[in-house]
Amino acid sequence: MGWRHWLQMLGPGVLLAGASIGSGEWLFGAAVSAQYGATLLWLASLSVVLQVFYNVEVMRYALYCGEPVVVGFFRTWPGPGAWTVVYLILDFSSIWPLNASNAAVPLAAALLGHLPGEGSVHILVVTLTEGQFVKFLGYVIFFTAFIPLIFGGTIYKMLERIMLAKLLIVLAYLVFVVAFMISGVHVREVAAGFFGFGTVPLRAETVIAGRHFTLTEMEDSTAYTVKGTLENGSPIVIAFIVNRAGVVQNYDLGDAVPAEFLHHRNRLVSRAQAITERKGFFVERIDAGTVLTVEGWIGPDGLWIPKHFSISEDGQKRIYHRLEDIPQPHADRIQGLVVNHGVELANLLGYWFKNRRLPDLDWAMLAAFAAIAGAGGMTNTMFSNYARDKGWGMGSQVGAIASAVGGGQVKLSHVGKVFPLNAIMRRRWRGWMLFMVRDQVAIWMFCALIGMALPCMLSLEFIRHAPVFGYRVAAMTADGMAERYPQYAQPLWLLTLLVGFLILAPGQIMAADQVARRWTDILWTCNARTRKLGENQVKYVYYLILALYGVWGLIALALFNPLQIAKISGVLMNIALGFTSFHTLYVNRTILPGELQPGWFSQAGTLICGIFFLGIGAVVFSSLF
Repeated sequence: MGWRHWLQMLGPGVLLAGASIGSGEWLFGAAVSAQYGATLLWLASLSVVLQVFYNVEVMRYALYCGEPVVVGFFRTWPGPGAWTVVYLILDFSSIWPLNASNAAVPLAAALLGHLPGEGSVHILVVTLTEGQFVKFLGYVIFFTAFIPLIFGGTIYKMLERIMLAKLLIVLAYLVFVVAFMISGVHVREVAAGFFGFGTVPLRAETVIAGRHFTLTEMEDSTAYTVKGTLENGSPIVIAFIVNRAGVVQNYDLGDAVPAEFLHHRNRLVSRAQAITERKGFFVERIDAGTVLTVEGWIGPDGLWIPKHFSISEDGQKRIYHRLEDIPQPHADRIQGLVVNHGVELANLLGYWFKNRRLPDLDWAMLAAFAAIAGAGGMTNTMFSNYARDKGWGMGSQVGAIASAVGGGQVKLSHVGKVFPLNAIMRRRWRGWMLFMVRDQVAIWMFCALIGMALPCMLSLEFIRHAPVFGYRVAAMTADGMAERYPQYAQPLWLLTLLVGFLILAPGQIMAADQVARRWTDILWTCNARTRKLGENQVKYVYYLILALYGVWGLIALALFNPLQIAKISGVLMNIALGFTSFHTLYVNRTILPGELQPGWFSQAGTLICGIFFLGIGAVVFSSLF
């Protein structure tokens, strides 16, 4: 295998690497690192590495017989009828148009000239709120995503060209920004975050940094919290939260706040604005009757420089001007808040054993972050579909799914084909397996980790502590870059929005293809009626399923905001990926000949993959009660 062969053989790794640098990285990577720093990137490390084991195993099945692994699922007991119900439920995680809804945000920001907020837009004779304008653009992107799936010879080749172009453009821009605009402090923080296994951040109740604020005040047993940012000198309130003895009422941007709370909200906003105008940082940590406060300046490299400290406990307030004068253990805690930008670090297991509960984090967002890091959910099964359509192993003997226009001569066999176990075939099998592992480790895993690291570095540099809201998160980085470099504001704003759009929009093409392709392959082999169709008629099944997906996508776009769609999809992805890890292992241990089955190391990795993702799903559901 020389370099020329490598370039010719680039396939599913590149295709799904292009898909991997998508909603997980640009949305949840930015959102998680903005709120918690790089502390939780170890979740992405585990997610991506464990997905490599899973990906290799689903491709192992396709190499052996030329069938996608989902067809193998349906060949196992108790049969296609039962598995149809199971996988219709599991595939619910894949049918959410999260890429279209979120790609609409940077496009809307570019057209509006600012992040979508509470304003209105006039289109011909129709007046829309900026939130409705984002939804409208989501519909446009969603419909446009179907066009590349209609033209060309095979759908796979069209997708491969799109994702390769996206990968080159996006990585080139992100590498340029990181090389010339990101401080070494944040590069090192992100690198360390990938290896901080088990560490969780305990965010202070009040964190104000630069123009972004989260401010909490207690009144008797009620906590009032306001989150927002200063834009053009005026505060934009992203959320106002009232917590009465554990009963939480949340009012997001655009929601009407009851009259009984307006006084508290306005007072908090005024105080937050006064502090943000100092352009420094302010942190207040409330813990068991003790209030720790620290205030200071933010250095050019992003480091915090403390100036004033205070400790309130037992009805007394003590003020300090030097960290050395603060008694222990308060001194260490305050220093940790400064070094870690408003959060205290704890060990997840240690916290659980001490408090018998999980830390107060946004577990739905973290679950989505872990699930979408890499590929996630049922998306990973597509490695076997794409390996088949690329012609790897026995995939070269069965054909591919044709486009509606220009694919009339492309055929797909209804069943797979296997090879005889002789010396020549065994040698070829080992060569294919080695090449497949290289494709996963050298291309997909590398691109997935780099694709997560680069947006997180941008997030730490430009939007750290920015509050996250549904139809703003996809364009927040562009806003932060324009604010940091006002002399280059316009080109940076437009370029970053364009890159954000390029990251998200092609993902919608992949998402639509994956759902249609997966169920086309299932029906093509397992359904008696479709087996009667000619081998060149598979496209009719594919486009019927694609049309059904289109109808559902319109409903989802109408009912939910972009971040809600991404969270729902991400949480469900964990369950789907965990379950199919076990099913893939079962398929390869029962259908493949003994000498072609995975070894103990591969089996252990796939087993741990299933436990990890089902465990994250269980954590999310336990946090709801």
